[in-house]
Amino acid sequence: MSFLVSQQKSNDDVGFQSTLQSLATITAAMGLGIIALYNMVYDLADKRVRTEERERINKILTEAKEGDTIEVELEFNGKPPTKSKPTMRESLTELSKSWELKSMATMVICYNVCIELTEVLWKALLRRTYTNKSAYMDFMATFSQTVGWVTVFMQLIAPSIIRGLGWTGAALLVPLSMGGLAVWFFSSVAGAEEGGATLATALLIGTLQNVVSKVTKYSLFDPCKEMAYIPLGHEAKVKGKAAVEVFGARLGRSIGSASQQLLVLASRGSGIIQCAPQLGFLYCTALLFWSKAVLTLGELFDGPAKDDAEGQPSGLTGLIHVRLDSNEGEKKIVSIEAERGKY
Repeated sequence: MSFLVSQQKSNDDVGFQSTLQSLATITAAMGLGIIALYNMVYDLADKRVRTEERERINKILTEAKEGDTIEVELEFNGKPPTKSKPTMRESLTELSKSWELKSMATMVICYNVCIELTEVLWKALLRRTYTNKSAYMDFMATFSQTVGWVTVFMQLIAPSIIRGLGWTGAALLVPLSMGGLAVWFFSSVAGAEEGGATLATALLIGTLQNVVSKVTKYSLFDPCKEMAYIPLGHEAKVKGKAAVEVFGARLGRSIGSASQQLLVLASRGSGIIQCAPQLGFLYCTALLFWSKAVLTLGELFDGPAKDDAEGQPSGLTGLIHVRLDSNEGEKKIVSIEAERGKY
């Protein structure tokens, strides 16, 4: 993006429109490339899994003798998967039955509330500082590049952070790092409005806070959230995850936007920058709920397992005993016994 902006022949609307058209073309080409690569990788993985499973089953059946009992260790989590996609009502019902999913939904909602509260205020400062469209686009290009490079570095060391701090410590690192910079950001904006720190200083702190917010989301928040789904049953993974990812993210953004609109209306249209102290209070409130959800969910990894609403412990595995018999060289299954246990 920085290269395209630098190639603009003019800083007027004509040059800006030309840059947008070039960016749209590049984005469309990248999107088509992603679709092609996804389909290719999915087909290759599907073929490999089917081939390996077929070879494994053929080997078991070929080596089996009359009267042999074959033990096949499988994972099973509740009911078998269904082909139909869960409805939003089914997803919300599943969400209401699981304390783990409620905690994950709280994390997702609070993260999106925090992002909404800081991004809008930060971009208001950007628009006030960079009045030229080309300058604004060049700044955002540099910002995106910084986020990309720092994210790559953080993703390389994220496994070490999770191993060193544990799931709870790594998950808490996200709200703590975001919150520390956000308090500084809101304070600097309020101070600038009162004649203290300059808006340039507030913009610098806000940029740093937004970089940390996005980097920690990609490198720590998302991996920790996905790890939390692993011990859950099949219904929770399919139906509950849909509610957490879709409903939680939209609700969080909506809460953040509605809060800002109400604050601006209550201040009689004075502007979002003048509402920085109130936004900071809402941000800290969301952080408290977020941290409490992380500590609660941390019991799934650091404490004893809890039972779900149906009394079944999460993350069940077990053994399926298959007895084969042969008659004139033809093998057939004569009995199947399932044993459910916690491992």
